[in-house]
Amino acid sequence: MTGVSPAYFISRFTDRFTPADVCEGLAEIADLGFEQFQPEVFHSENLAGWVNGGSQQVRQCSNGLGLRPSQFVAHFMLKAFSDTSSVMSDSGLVEIESVLEIVDRFEDCPIVTIPLGAFDSQGIVTPGDYIALFNRCVEKIGQLLVQVERAGRRLALEIMPSAVIGGIDGFKRLCDQLKTNTLGLNFDTGHAWAAKENTNLIPAKLNGQILGTHFCDNFGHENLSLRPGTGSIDWAEIISGLKASGYNGSFDVEIICAPEAVRQEYGQGREFIEELLNRNEDLRPAN
Repeated sequence: MTGVSPAYFISRFTDRFTPADVCEGLAEIADLGFEQFQPEVFHSENLAGWVNGGSQQVRQCSNGLGLRPSQFVAHFMLKAFSDTSSVMSDSGLVEIESVLEIVDRFEDCPIVTIPLGAFDSQGIVTPGDYIALFNRCVEKIGQLLVQVERAGRRLALEIMPSAVIGGIDGFKRLCDQLKTNTLGLNFDTGHAWAAKENTNLIPAKLNGQILGTHFCDNFGHENLSLRPGTGSIDWAEIISGLKASGYNGSFDVEIICAPEAVRQEYGQGREFIEELLNRNEDLRPAN
């Protein structure tokens, strides 16, 4: 299955998009042949609008078009991990209740994604400071994991370049300290490639913990969200690796582009990914 990330709505309506904007965009998403989409609250000031009727509005629209939500992205919660004071505070632990109230309107949305954005050290960080920061991340993400799983959903992290926990190896260390394999990753290929990760190895390293995707491209030196196939990422290897690791979630395209280019960019992005998925199926050995 293919879908779109929230970048579709950002490209069409800016990152101030509303539930009404999402409803307007869903018709084009369905017309382009996508099957899934990702609702998102980008700014905390938009949270109340989603809680107070917006989520029901989007759910009605998507139901009518036969579109399913693959994950809900609580983008605004990246601020809970953006600097020392926010990490050490209870930021995010209260807001998750509103997030889960929204997701409750999407009964078939299995995943809640929280991004970890670039960390602002705001000065010298000593080894002791970093240990305290990492341990607090373990504690806070552990509490979020309990709340999300208690609500019957899966929690995924979206790791941006310069996140406080580090990259994929930092994510694995976090899971080890939490003693969990249920915490998942939303695999954003653009973030990983810009952070100099070996993207071909990520599916194998995480061994089933990839819960969702943001498929975008860049040239490995700037955190861009270009159409898959227009940068330097090895897409055939990524698709094969995901399949080999047992990934059975949605393959969701993420492109930031001008509003007038959205239809063409997303249409070509879907065709590119679906061609690779079909080719991968053709290469599977017969039983």
